[in-house]
Amino acid sequence: MPPTVHQGFGSSPADWYYSLPPIIRLYGTACVATTMAVTLGLINPMSLLLDWPSVFKGQIFRLVASFIFLGKPSINFLMKMLWMIQYGVPLEKSTYQFSTADFAYMLLFGMVSMLGASLVVPVQLLGPSLIFMMVYVWSRNLTSSNISQMGLVSIQAFYLPFALLALDLAMGGDWMSDLLGIIVGHLYYFLKELHPAAGGGRLLETPMWLKRALLSAGIGTVPAREVPMQHPSDAHFRAFAGRGRRLDD
Repeated sequence: MPPTVHQGFGSSPADWYYSLPPIIRLYGTACVATTMAVTLGLINPMSLLLDWPSVFKGQIFRLVASFIFLGKPSINFLMKMLWMIQYGVPLEKSTYQFSTADFAYMLLFGMVSMLGASLVVPVQLLGPSLIFMMVYVWSRNLTSSNISQMGLVSIQAFYLPFALLALDLAMGGDWMSDLLGIIVGHLYYFLKELHPAAGGGRLLETPMWLKRALLSAGIGTVPAREVPMQHPSDAHFRAFAGRGRRLDD
C-alpha cells in the first residue's frame, strides 16, 4: 500500500512548515508563539502595545513586540496569518527568491517607517500593518493577475489591498493599521521600483552588513555576484577550503 500523503502539507505538517521561506517562517513563528503566550496568561498583552512614553522610560522591547503580536485568537488573527501565508510566502519565495536580504530589508524599512508614523498615527499594534505592507507590495508585482477571494469573487491583484481593507472594515478590524500598511507599502514600492524606473537614483539599496549577517547565519539566498569578498585571514573565510592535499599528490 502506498504511503499516505497529507494534502496541502507535503508529506507532513513539519515538511510544510520547513518548506516556508526563512524570513516568513521566523516571523510567523514569533507571531503564533506570542499569541499563545498571551492566551496562556504568560504575557500581559498590554506590555506588547507600542506606547511611546513607556519606550522613552526604557521599555525598548515594545518597538519589536508591537510587530509580533497580532492580537488574541480571533477571526481577525486568523485572517492576518492567512494573508501572511497567501501573499507573504510567494513574495519572499518568488519575487525575492534570489536575495533574502532584499526581502528582509523591505520589512526593516517598513518597521522603521511605521514606528516613525506611529508618533502621529494612533496605532499600537504594528504587526497587522506589516502584513498589509506585504500584501500591497505583492499586489504591485502582479498587478494584472486575477485573484479569487473565498471562491466567490475574482478581482485584479492591483485592487486586492483595497478589497481586503474593505473586508477588514466590515469584520470590525482595525482599518487604520491596514491603511498604514498600504501607505508604507506604496512608499517602499515607489522608492524601490517607480523612482529608479523614472530615471531617479536607487534610494533603497540593501546594505552590505545585512547581506553579510544573513549569509553568516545561513539564512536564505544571496546572489553570487553579491557575495561579500573576505580576506583569507578572516576566521569565517571558507573559500577554497578543502583537505589540504597538494595537486601532485
